[in-house]
Amino acid sequence: MGGTVTPFRFSRILVPLDGSECAERALAPAVSIARAMDAELVLFRVEDPIPRTRTLLSLPDVYGEVVAAAYREAGEYLADVKARLAYGRIITVHEPDEAGAAHQILEYSATQGIDLIVFSSHGYSGVKRWTHGAVADKIVDGAWSATLMIRCHQDEPEENE
Repeated sequence: MGGTVTPFRFSRILVPLDGSECAERALAPAVSIARAMDAELVLFRVEDPIPRTRTLLSLPDVYGEVVAAAYREAGEYLADVKARLAYGRIITVHEPDEAGAAHQILEYSATQGIDLIVFSSHGYSGVKRWTHGAVADKIVDGAWSATLMIRCHQDEPEENE
């Protein structure tokens, strides 16, 4: 019954970021895990799609400029976060998509060999959870990889809970 035990190792860790302070709370634990495992850290910018309103669609040049500006801002944001982390194995990804944030995260992680998704959640409960969506639930339920959810804060109990 001898043999060599190969320790489990994460090699690609995905950190979805939406530009908020809450989302960035997942960075410190993700970097710690990445350092310990010499893993690649993937900073993935997620955002809601830019609405295709009738007005914007009737002005394709304006719509194109709005999309280009959002894309530039996302790239600048990711470059700034990468510079602040002081970890050598980071790549940044921003692939705008018409789908919601959870779909973008799950699709990328499934197709790009992600071993671990480290993300934050607002920790909403009750009515707020339903009105603000349940991105965290969708990620945990739909991910093929391991997940680590970091809570930003605990909501105050709502009436009727």
